[in-house]
Amino acid sequence: MKLSALKRALIKIVSDRNVQLTIAFFGIGFLLALAATITSLEERVESETLEPEDGVKRIEARLDRTYDEEPFLDHQSGLKNATLELRSGEENTNATIILERYGIQIKSWEIEDGEDKNINMTEYHEAEYIVFKVTDGKLSYTYTVSHYIQPYSFLSIPAFILLWVSVIFLIRAMALMGPIRVDEKEKKKFREDQKVIDDILKDRKEEGK
Repeated sequence: MKLSALKRALIKIVSDRNVQLTIAFFGIGFLLALAATITSLEERVESETLEPEDGVKRIEARLDRTYDEEPFLDHQSGLKNATLELRSGEENTNATIILERYGIQIKSWEIEDGEDKNINMTEYHEAEYIVFKVTDGKLSYTYTVSHYIQPYSFLSIPAFILLWVSVIFLIRAMALMGPIRVDEKEKKKFREDQKVIDDILKDRKEEGK
């Protein structure tokens, strides 16, 4: 197939409506799939001062589930860090901090006599709840969780659909288009050129004798 025939074949392929739809759906689906992997950093902060009359205070740690997702395509994802800052406002402060999972205690700390403490909660990512029990004085806490999220992850669904639609249109285009053939003029010209070449080679061979 000569260059001109190849050019016409490419024009025929690209001008086919099914091929055009294949390219369009694939391009849009691919862009949506890329957008679904975009990550952003989100921070959650909870802060409060507790006293004995507040009773038992329980807050959600929420360090597992979505915060511990595996990175996708080397993008940053999941938990970045989490800290629990404890500040006692009085020297006679007496408080207990407990980490729970499924109602079972997995770790606890005692805060006494004006003690301050910073706890790296990333080491206890399995915790579901943080429980505060203040028996004397005041206790202030600040709980900070920084984690990566994929705010456009919902785009992965239409991206998946569009990519499969593009495959369907490609199969349809291949079925309807059939094999690309060289027209009769090209075939005739090719045969004539080949005959001329054969004659030249034949003459040279006879001259060599």
